[in-house]
Parts: sequence; structure tokens; C-alpha cells
Amino acid sequence: MRVTSYTILEDLHLAEETATAAALSERLNDGKPRWIDIVSPLDDELRTLLIPLVHDDSIVENFILMDRNLPVAHSEKELYFEFPIIRDMVSFDLENISFLCMPHLLITIHDNEIESLNKLSQDLCKHLHLQRATIASLLFNLMAELVEKNYFLYRDQREKITKLSNKVIKGQNSIDVRTILHLKKNIGRINIMIEDQLYCINTIQIYEGVAFDIGKQRRNFNNLEDEVRNGFRFLSRYENRLEDIHKHYELMLQEKTNNRLKVLTIVAAIFLPLNLVAGIYGMNFEYIPTLEWAFGYHAAIALMLIVSASMVYYFYRRGWFK
Repeated sequence: MRVTSYTILEDLHLAEETATAAALSERLNDGKPRWIDIVSPLDDELRTLLIPLVHDDSIVENFILMDRNLPVAHSEKELYFEFPIIRDMVSFDLENISFLCMPHLLITIHDNEIESLNKLSQDLCKHLHLQRATIASLLFNLMAELVEKNYFLYRDQREKITKLSNKVIKGQNSIDVRTILHLKKNIGRINIMIEDQLYCINTIQIYEGVAFDIGKQRRNFNNLEDEVRNGFRFLSRYENRLEDIHKHYELMLQEKTNNRLKVLTIVAAIFLPLNLVAGIYGMNFEYIPTLEWAFGYHAAIALMLIVSASMVYYFYRRGWFK
């Protein structure tokens, strides 16, 4: 388990602190607003660290330490929720970041290092600053940083769909329908993620308690909600484009199949009368006209060639070869 502690200074910057359990327990009663970031914790480690901090132990036992689908819990002085992100744009696995809000403390818990959070914490220590020295302001900055990464997901899917569309328009045969289905699956996962993100943001906006005072940050959270909702419009357009590409690709395959069937139909139609002639002269009758004629074989071959040429010319005139 890695624990990093930050305190919010009066100049609205963050300052990193020594984050041992003993040092934290001594400082948490000084009333300063803090952010504690916990990475890759074990259950026993979390229980030992959090139980002394929370007023309602059930939040730790029944929510933080249990795997659930987007749990939200609150008590008189705590608000807990899990904010989903897609950390890897290759595997597109969903990962939840747990947020535990208390009057002067914000705790984030996640299984893996989140590069964007690490970068934001360093920027807040050096270059950036919060709007206010409050937990609500810090919470907004963290969530805004995570939501901003959604744009990279949208852009990545848009570029892949555009490349796929260009291939289909050019009639390239190297397209695998599994690529289309894979993109549809990824867009579906992004949809699930932003639905849950929106749920978390709405939970914060309607929360009434002393865990934190949203105060003047309400407008910022409203803007954050609008930004997340925009994702639905983006993804809806991408899904429509994928559906059009899929239909166009199926039409291309159908046209190719029809062309092959057309060739087979023409060949079968040409050989049909030839098989008729061959079948007649293959009958086991004793007396067949022209059977003993010296030029009968040549005449039959000539008849077959004439019939074949006539049918080819007929199909050509009718536009079957176009």
C-alpha cells in the first residue's frame, strides 16, 4: 500500500506531507483540509487506516471493502462513492476510484497508479491552485481531471472509425467485421462509464450533509455534468457512423456475392443447352438421326459453339457482364 498525504495551504496550493499512519493520526485533528491518496491497499490495511477516521464503520465494512457496482453510501459526516474510469485504451477495462469525503478530509482509493492524478497533485503543489481551500474545490479538480481524459477516449474512437470508414469507401477487402464489433464494444463500455460518472456527479450535487459543502462549487459541478453529458452525443454519433459502416460493408459483401452468383448463373445458362445436346446424343436408341452421318460429330460441335456464342452475345447485350 502506498499512502500520499497533501494538505491545502492558505495560498490554495497543495503541500505533500509525510504519510505514515502515525503521522497522519497526529495531524488529522488540526482542522486543516487534507487529501489522502491510497494506492493498492489490502483490506486489513484499509480497515486499520480508515476505522479510526470514519464515524460510521458500516461504510468501511459494507461498501469500501466490498465489491459492488457503483456503490454510494453516506452518513452524517461521510459521503462515499466510486467514480469509474477507463485507464487503458487498449484493453478498455473499467476501474473504479473510491472517494471518501469528510468535513476536512478527502480520501481516494484505487488499485493502480493513476497518471493523471499524480500529475495533477504535482501541479497543484507547484503551478496550479484551487479556487478555494475547501474539500469541495479539491474534489471538483480531481473529478474534472478524470472527466477531461474522456475526450482522449472519444478522439481515439473517432480516429479509428474514420480510418475504417475510409477503407470501406475505397472498397478495400482487408476489413474484418470483428474490427467493427470491437469498436462497438468499446463504445458500449465508454457509455457505461459516463453513465456511472454522471450518477456520481448527480449524487454530489444533491447531497445534503456535513461531509462537504458544495457552496460556490455548484456551478463548476453543473458544468462538469454538462461536459459528461456531451459524451452521450459524441458516442451516439459514433454508434450511428459505425452502424452505417457496418451496413455499407455488408452491402459490399452482398454485391460481391451477387457478382459471383451472376458469373455462375451465366456459365450454367451457357452449358445448359450444351448438356441437352450431349444428353440427346447419349441416349441408348438404336436409330438416331445423323448418328451415322460422316459429318455428324462436326455438325454437333458447330451447333454447340453457335449456341454458346449466341448466348454469350445475348447476355452481353442485356448488360449481364457489367
